[in-house]
Amino acid sequence: MRKPVSKLSVFFSLAAVLILTACGQKKTVEDKAFYDVSIAVDETFRPIMEEEMKVFNAKHPEAIMKPVYAPETDALNMLLQDSIRMVLATRPLSDKEKEAIRSTYQLQVRQQPVAYDAVAIITNRANRDSLISIHELERVMTGQITRWEQIQNATTRGDIEVVFDNSNSSCVRYVIDSVCAGAQLKGNIKEAVTNQKVIEYVAQTPGAMGIIGVDWLRNAEDSTNLTFNKNIRVMSVGYSSVTTVDNCFQPVQYYIATGQYPLTRCLYLITTDPRPKAFGVYFYFFMRDQDAQLVITKSSQLLPYMPVQVKTVEMTE
Repeated sequence: MRKPVSKLSVFFSLAAVLILTACGQKKTVEDKAFYDVSIAVDETFRPIMEEEMKVFNAKHPEAIMKPVYAPETDALNMLLQDSIRMVLATRPLSDKEKEAIRSTYQLQVRQQPVAYDAVAIITNRANRDSLISIHELERVMTGQITRWEQIQNATTRGDIEVVFDNSNSSCVRYVIDSVCAGAQLKGNIKEAVTNQKVIEYVAQTPGAMGIIGVDWLRNAEDSTNLTFNKNIRVMSVGYSSVTTVDNCFQPVQYYIATGQYPLTRCLYLITTDPRPKAFGVYFYFFMRDQDAQLVITKSSQLLPYMPVQVKTVEMTE
């Protein structure tokens, strides 16, 4: 005769099933997190990062790419508050910031340079003035030069409208720190919100001077990366106070590599992810691999961090 099953036995059996199910669900959630590649990216570098993520995803189809595009200050704050654990920015964390992360979240910081970038100065196509010195640029940004005719060799007349993407962006910080030596921006300064909006505003405004990350200016029809977006004009910048076509240079890869273009900066990838086999960590190391560096070489206006060779090529008709 079959013994009756007690209510107590049924209760314990159901409880065991629920516990095992819950454990299985928790493990699944944890496993999925290993495939996430969450990264906060300064919006200035959206074009190149979209290219890099495509290549990484082709090699690792199981990876789940989760980029967050934001002004650099906001992106770094996400890392410092541990709401995200990887950031692409134009500066490394300071010792004080690294110590704050270690003491608050018990996380170690890893950071590495992955590329060199240039800040470009753009104008309306109708503006034929294409040369500017670092000294003149500093005076424009601090409100000492407010009209085009105050720039040497200028043919354009009228007020200068300086346009940035966002007040918290890396371009604003770079100009304040590296062009203006810490002085605050003054004059006719406008904020367009995004890099694409900067391009659109400059293309429609004859007196505008846009400050933008160079990779937004790609000419999709030029595989050599030697020309720029045809809707705007890219100014040549020089160190000398007397500007000529021979001592001013545009932000192409060659002049970034030789240091002849003045407005350059390093690009850093920073992570606090402690999991050695997480896909976010794989992506961190991928960015210094040959495949990722070739994407920068061939598909952007940036200069890769890996050594490059400069070759002289003779052009024949």
